[in-house]
Order: sequence, then C-alpha cells, then structure tokens
Amino acid sequence: MPEQFVTGRAAYDALHDPNLIPPPAAGGPPGSLAWLRSAVPRFAAGAVHAARRGLVLDALEEVDTKVLRRRARERTSELARCADVDRVVVVGVLAEALGVRDLEVAPVRTVAAVYLSGADDPAADVAVAQLVTAFGGVADERTAARISVLVQACEATAALIGKARPALRTSVEVDALLRSIVHSDPPVRSTIRQTVTAPDVLRIDLAGSELPFGAGTHACPGREQAFALAAGVCEALLADC
Repeated sequence: MPEQFVTGRAAYDALHDPNLIPPPAAGGPPGSLAWLRSAVPRFAAGAVHAARRGLVLDALEEVDTKVLRRRARERTSELARCADVDRVVVVGVLAEALGVRDLEVAPVRTVAAVYLSGADDPAADVAVAQLVTAFGGVADERTAARISVLVQACEATAALIGKARPALRTSVEVDALLRSIVHSDPPVRSTIRQTVTAPDVLRIDLAGSELPFGAGTHACPGREQAFALAAGVCEALLADC
C-alpha cells in the first residue's frame, strides 16, 4: 500500500494522535531479532509502550551525561586510528555506562541494519543472542530495553558525528554545531505510523517539520545522551585537527 507523506504541522499532529501507531512487530523465539522487536517500546503502543518506555528511561537514568561525554572524548583519542571509530566509541561508551564493558560494535551494527524493517536475517538473530548474553543472559523486556538503547543510538549518533566532521577542520563550538545539524539536517529524517483500524501507512517527515527527535509518546528519550556522545567524539576530533 502506498505511503502517505505527512509534513509540517500535520506531522506534529500525527505523532500525537493515539489512533496512529508504529507498525507492530510480530514475536519470535526468545533471543531472536523478532523477539527483540516485539519486546521494545519502539514498535508498541498504549499501556504496553508506556511500560516498556519506562524500562528505557530507567536504563538512561543510570547514565551520567557528563561522564558519557568525557569517556567518549577519551576513547576517541585512544582509538583515533581505529576503523569505524565513531560507532565503536558510541556503542562501547554507552554500553559501559549501562554496565557492559568491552562490548564489540559488530553485533549492534548487525541488529541495527534490520531493526526497523524486521527483515529475516539469521546473522541478526545470532547478534541479538550475543547481546542478550552480554546483558546477563535473560531474554526479558528489561534486557530488550537496554539492547534497544544501543541499537537505536548506534547509527543515528554516528551519522550525527559524520555530519559534523567537515566543520571540525576549523575551530567551532561543538554543542552549537551539533544542535544546528540536528535541526537543519537530522540523522533520522522520517518515521512510520499506521492507523489502528486499517493498515493505512503514513511516513512522518521529521527533517522538514523541525521534529528531529520525534514528538508525542514516542519521542526519543535519549537525546541528551546522543548529544553527549557526539560532543565527546567531536571534541577529540577537533583537538586532533
């Protein structure tokens, strides 16, 4: 079915409309990609979404953004010549803040690649199982919430850093630069909703509607953590210019 593109004030209204929900995810075996998608707030609605979002907020409460920024700056300086340093630092530092040290970026990237689409990918099932093990080995909604924080931060935050890199060749105020990019060229440019009663699909424009972190009950809860990670990486890159 063709998507209806929604922008401007209509996008804001759509994100606040309780009759428009994210496309729900079908379940799957514990520790699989399908299980993860069916256990996180991203694809849920109503009371189920609220309860799962609470688990994400609980996880983020453990994260000190000042420490996050400092650790991102330190790790970037240490790993300056590492391939894919942006994602390695974002995932590693955020995982460390959530209680998991030395987490490899590969499984998070593998899951992130199919997280939104839910495409069948045996490698993603293996990666989810690895992440469940890293977070204690229990495939429950608390673990799913923590995995989702990493997966949703990985590509979006790395993209924000990537957009900032060209401007770091000259001395800039990092915080102002990142906030400018988020509003003028956000990493996440749209999101999907569908009607509750019929499968009418709407693509909600975030970039052109000045809603870089969404809005309503599904607004991104990790914006300050994303800014802290991106700022720490950019500060280290700027110092190395």
